[in-house]
Amino acid sequence: MVVNEMQNPSSLRIKLNLGMEDGKTKVKSKTFSSVKPDASAQNVYEVAEALMELQEYSTIEIAKIDNTTLA
Repeated sequence: MVVNEMQNPSSLRIKLNLGMEDGKTKVKSKTFSSVKPDASAQNVYEVAEALMELQEYSTIEIAKIDNTTLA
């Protein structure tokens, strides 16, 4: 039985499309850590959009990764 839950900092992961190589899509991920666990999905997405504007490649996926410790 879970007695305690502790919210740890989340992270933001952006996957970028680097183009085709040997018939496969080449993907690169950029991860930004120490996102507040209570940050709303909309706020995280807006930050990701601002970061995407600085990138050379198109974005495939934006993910907020939550991290909870159970005890």
